[in-house]
Formats: sequence, structure tokens, C-alpha cells
Amino acid sequence: MCEQWLLGMKHFLSFFCIEAIILFFFPVYAAENQLPQVKPEMSVEIDEGTPKFIHRNKQFPCSHGINHGGGCTRVYFYAEMGGVEVTPQGALKKIKLKIGLKDVEVELSSTLPKGSCLFDVVLKHELTHLALHRRILKRFAPEIAKAVLSVAEEFQAPFTQAQFNKIAGVLNAYTNRMIQEDDKQNALMDTTDSYIYQQKQCYK
Repeated sequence: MCEQWLLGMKHFLSFFCIEAIILFFFPVYAAENQLPQVKPEMSVEIDEGTPKFIHRNKQFPCSHGINHGGGCTRVYFYAEMGGVEVTPQGALKKIKLKIGLKDVEVELSSTLPKGSCLFDVVLKHELTHLALHRRILKRFAPEIAKAVLSVAEEFQAPFTQAQFNKIAGVLNAYTNRMIQEDDKQNALMDTTDSYIYQQKQCYK
């Protein structure tokens, strides 16, 4: 009887010790296997675009621009993820954004002789459009970067295609907002009154 009791106590103590070890080590195991939270860094490259000057056509379409008074400035806004860096555990470490203008063209009608007053006035007007495009770009770039970083800080490792798509959605939404504001601001420059004012510069 005593021997059975001792054997029973031995099994109980063995069981107790095993349970104690499991309870003691489990939190440590979980902490060791939990992926560390990493706050991603952000780098932004702003591309102001290199304009191509065109002066060979009497008439021309002005897609992605406003043809007013013999000139047209065309730009395409874009915002894209230029690259990402992840930790060995797959957490998002760094995001590289590229935001800018591409396919920039400044075209003047060939009916405006180079060096003439009208040529200079129209060119100045179109370059003002280009400066406004760039100003809108620089205004929105920090907002876009801030919005992307805010979303990225919520991501859990590992970085996935779904998370990449979420960033792409933010970039698309903010690019559209940037384009809408750009259209609005540039339209204010191309009123009938501004066209008449241009003409008057050369016929005083």
C-alpha cells in the first residue's frame, strides 16, 4: 500500500513538474516566435519631368493639356512604389516612392515665328503652366508619402501582395486627387480674358 502510494505520488510529482515546466516556458516560446514590429522608413523621389519642346505643327491635339492660344503643355502625373526593403523576418523595413511628371511636352504652333512677340508670350504662358504642374506635384508629394506610411505602419509581417496592393490603391487615389486639383488650377489660367491679355501684349 505504501509502495503504491509512493508510486502514485511519484507519478503526480512527475506530472506536476511537467505541467510547471510547460506553463513556465510557454510565454518565452511565444515571445521568441513572435515577429518583431518594425516601423518602416520612407524615402521619396520627386521627378519634375524633362520637357520636350515641339514647334513644327500648325495645329495639334492637346490631350492631357489645354490648347489655348496656339500652345499646349502636356504632362502625366504618376506615383509609384519604386522599391521595398524587408527584414529577414519579412517585415516591411523601407518604402521607396517615386512621384512625378512624365511625357512632358511643350508645343507651340508653327504659325508663331520663333523670336516673335507672340511666340515669346505663348511660350511664357506654357512655361507658367509647367511651373504650376510642378508646384502641385511638390504640394501633394508629402501628403502621398504620409498616407502611404500611415497604412504601412499597420502592416504585420510578412509583407504580402495584398499589402502591396493596398499601397497601390492609396497611390492611385492620391494621384487622382492631385490630377483633379491640377486641372482646376490650370483651368484658371486659360480663361478668355487671359487669352485676350496675351494678344494685347503684342498689339499695344
